[in-house]
Amino acid sequence: MKTKFDWSALLLTILLIIVVREFSVWLMSLFGHPELGNLIGLGLLLIGLILVRRFGAIPLRMIDANAYLMRESALAFLPIAGGSILMLVVMGEEIPLFLFVMVFSTLVPLWIYAKLAKRWL
Repeated sequence: MKTKFDWSALLLTILLIIVVREFSVWLMSLFGHPELGNLIGLGLLLIGLILVRRFGAIPLRMIDANAYLMRESALAFLPIAGGSILMLVVMGEEIPLFLFVMVFSTLVPLWIYAKLAKRWL
């Protein structure tokens, strides 16, 4: 039996992400560095969710929507991986360092995310 998906929670979660990101881009534009908006937005969202988690509970609907987004967004990294493979042709002796950085920058955040998810959820 197929369960009903909570589209309103998914849309509200996406809206929250977009609003925080756009606010951060606007804020960093005031300082002359709009390119830092995504990073600052990620930090603000993380701090906000940590505060919500500290003083209450993150709604289960939002957690489910986040899990859905994480699962479905894995395909978004395929073009990046394809472009990286094309770069290997011209890199020569820098290939081992490049592969190390790719593996390290992928596995460490996934490992940290898994630890946090196991601890907090």
